[in-house]
Amino acid sequence: MSEGSRVFERVAEELERLTKLSRLEARGTLRLALREAGFLPKNVTPRSMIVVLEKTLPPALLKRGVRDGGTICYQIGILVRETMGMESSDGETPERVFARIGRATIPPSSPGRSSMVPDVTRTPTGRLSAVPPPEKKPGV
Repeated sequence: MSEGSRVFERVAEELERLTKLSRLEARGTLRLALREAGFLPKNVTPRSMIVVLEKTLPPALLKRGVRDGGTICYQIGILVRETMGMESSDGETPERVFARIGRATIPPSSPGRSSMVPDVTRTPTGRLSAVPPPEKKPGV
């Protein structure tokens, strides 16, 4: 019995065919990449799968020893675009996907946020840096 959408099944088959991953490894890697982007295999759309193929699957394949994962994902993306169509029933866009991922994190101003967690900001080079807490003025 199939547990994934048509696009999930097709991408998993191609991933298995184009890599040395077993069926179980290919499907598991794809499931993890989907989960990282906020999708489930049973309802992922072609448009959403393209986002996963571009953003989250190549690093996941690299972790599993697939050196040309980016090229493989690009080839599978072409197949998805050509054969599965790009129409999405829910109008999912890459921007919405990553906005949803961003909402999953706790914003700094959330009530109940631990004071033990340092504030973090980006330096001019783009790296993350801890921000010192604001100084308290005496008598205030």
